[in-house]
Amino acid sequence: MYICLCNGLTDRDIKSAVASGAQRIANVYESLGAAPQCAKCTANIRDIIRESAGNNAPVTVRR
Repeated sequence: MYICLCNGLTDRDIKSAVASGAQRIANVYESLGAAPQCAKCTANIRDIIRESAGNNAPVTVRR
């Protein structure tokens, strides 16, 4: 499923970035060679990071 329409990122892309060590939203974008555009996807990316990490640790959003 597409999570970030601006960059064409799917949930699989984001999960892969998290599995490779991305722990913050900025890390996800960086590892995928993308940059936030409208930032509407950041809440979904944050949720995927939390689900993948299995905890409710705070996730930093940088704009």
